[in-house]
Amino acid sequence: MLDTILDILREVNPFEEIEADTELIESGILDSLSIVYVMNELQAQFAIEIPEEYLQAENFCSASEIMEIIEKCNG
Repeated sequence: MLDTILDILREVNPFEEIEADTELIESGILDSLSIVYVMNELQAQFAIEIPEEYLQAENFCSASEIMEIIEKCNG
């Protein structure tokens, strides 16, 4: 699961070294538009629906945080 998330994040910004704990928001890797793209890709890849209440920047701070969202949506 984490590898798929990292692949999606690397599609957004292929010039950054992104790992599970890389800070995505503060470092500028993700902005509001790219968060929407990532969310759509996650929903497609994992066949889930991410509720609107999870669409907050703090939920997309790192790949690990994103993985927690997916686990909650699969739960």
